[in-house]
Amino acid sequence: FVTAFYALVDVAGVRAGESVLVHAAAGGVGMAAVQVARWLGAEVFATASEAKWGVVRDLGVPEDRIASSRSAEFAARFGAGVDVVVDSLAGELVDASLGLVRPGGRFVELGKADVRDPAEVAAAHDGVMYRAFDLVEAGPERLGAI
Repeated sequence: FVTAFYALVDVAGVRAGESVLVHAAAGGVGMAAVQVARWLGAEVFATASEAKWGVVRDLGVPEDRIASSRSAEFAARFGAGVDVVVDSLAGELVDASLGLVRPGGRFVELGKADVRDPAEVAAAHDGVMYRAFDLVEAGPERLGAI
């Protein structure tokens, strides 16, 4: 939960009423991110392997906001755009995710399997803030507070 909280609160600055896409939402950090985002009052969209969609539904994500994390089809399904993406994917799935972020939105990279240049992302995607991070950067005081 500490990683999910830090990503959503400290890095992305999620506010009530915003929309958040959580990739790999049936994994440990993904499940925590769904719960933290809902606690913050965000509208949650999620991806997971189809076999794990029941887990995501049980976390309170509506069926029409769940898609597969195995293909970029989620981009068409969630085409309206989101304010924040919590990412752990790579390749074309990162590209599809970046295409979903509203101008000025935030893209938080957890998986770090396909790290992008923040300046290039901002230039190519209407000012989207891109940030890959390591939890240790929070420091002991902030981690203790979380």
